[in-house]
Amino acid sequence: MENIIYHYCNIDSFKAIIQNKTLWLSSIYNLNDYKEIHWIKDKVAKRIKDLTTKDSFKKYKIFEELYLKQHPLVYVASFSQGKDLLSQWRAYANDGKGVAIGFNANFFEEISNIKISKVLYSEEEQNRQIESILSTIENFDNSLVKTQEFETLCQETITTINNLAAKSKNELFKEEQEVRILHNPIIINDKENGCYKFENSISNMKFRSCHDNLIPYFELKFNKYKEETPPIIEIIKGPKNRAIDKEIRMFMSINGFHDMKIEKSNASYR
Repeated sequence: MENIIYHYCNIDSFKAIIQNKTLWLSSIYNLNDYKEIHWIKDKVAKRIKDLTTKDSFKKYKIFEELYLKQHPLVYVASFSQGKDLLSQWRAYANDGKGVAIGFNANFFEEISNIKISKVLYSEEEQNRQIESILSTIENFDNSLVKTQEFETLCQETITTINNLAAKSKNELFKEEQEVRILHNPIIINDKENGCYKFENSISNMKFRSCHDNLIPYFELKFNKYKEETPPIIEIIKGPKNRAIDKEIRMFMSINGFHDMKIEKSNASYR
């Protein structure tokens, strides 16, 4: 993976991200294209249908019921390997008036409880991985499907599928060159104590309101880092961004990122 990944955003988001030294990882159910949720789910359903026989019908029925009723507990933040993509300026950076924050991918790889992954666009590879993931179910003894062992296997398989779903898209989006940070907290409904517990999480769950909806997210802090692995490498100004380089550089310095590299987009977009 290339060292720098870019988060395109408007100026208000840029200001908040830098001042708070925080990125928000939101539920995959709140991605811009809701169809993404069903992209892998539909492929899994087709594969299960192909695998189901008279002898394995009960096994796959149990698995599918567990799979369909469980919401993926995966939270993501999106980036692009593309340094200066017109489609990203238009869609995510206030029509080119915002910036692209050049984050250091190596910094995120050193953080526990998250994974960083390129988005998978190849349908052939997506189908191959689904086949591989479901092979554990396929090879499980049909006579033992009512055991705790099988239920545990189902849950592990579902988690793996959900992780694949969180990093897979239709190949029509390949131009975005997307990279995602993935977070899989364990969320437990503690009915005895009347609360939810969060294990393996990077922060407490928080909520923001957007378009008459409540959106859950977790905070990923980048306020602590080694000198040799800074979280931010450069800032790219959008094609319509009118901010002065020196003032952006001073803003970054005041917030702990001194002598930041600033570049202007080369996109001919006005």
